[in-house]
Amino acid sequence: MTWAHPFIRQSCVLCAFAAAAGLPPARAADDVADEAGTSRQELLHALQEVQKTYGSDAAMMQGQLLGQAIRSGSILEAGISIPGVEERSGKHFLAFKVDTGIIYNDRELSAAERPVRAWTDIIEVSLRKFRQLSLPADGVAIMLTYNHRPYADLTDMRTRLHEGHGALESLTVYLLLADVGEMSAERITAQELVDRSTVLVDGAPIRVRLVAATPGPK
Repeated sequence: MTWAHPFIRQSCVLCAFAAAAGLPPARAADDVADEAGTSRQELLHALQEVQKTYGSDAAMMQGQLLGQAIRSGSILEAGISIPGVEERSGKHFLAFKVDTGIIYNDRELSAAERPVRAWTDIIEVSLRKFRQLSLPADGVAIMLTYNHRPYADLTDMRTRLHEGHGALESLTVYLLLADVGEMSAERITAQELVDRSTVLVDGAPIRVRLVAATPGPK
């Protein structure tokens, strides 16, 4: 069961990205209003609504996830939303949906390596920003979408974008907050956190082996 919450697209979520840097809501809205192409009031309202509904950590998590997606090689439009709270196996997970805008290179990453790269570069880095993640749920569901296709290099890929973006793939990870806290406290490894969690690619469960990852762009 899912309780819906209005999507917050890229133009509005930039205020959450600023909040992740520790800026207060008004300062965040001031700093990004021009870049977002919308009004300060709209940005401030979007951030305050997320904070009011789900808490400050939810707003910060939005900013972290979107920021890491962009830093990890977004080529297409990136965006983030909070679809709501999803019930799964008797637990409630606050869901974050990230359209990463990334196109992974099939010549560099296999099908097994793509979710590893997405976890390492986006999800794990974001989770480690929180000493203790506080959300109005038992856990967090992070849903990433990205594309993949073969290309020679970034220049080749950019010049051929008009030919298509490749195949779309989704990665969803359900993590309990208690387990995230264990990793943050260095009581379990990232691999152990993954093993305790549910990981789906295009809706099908998979096992993720982090040692298979190759270093991503920083």
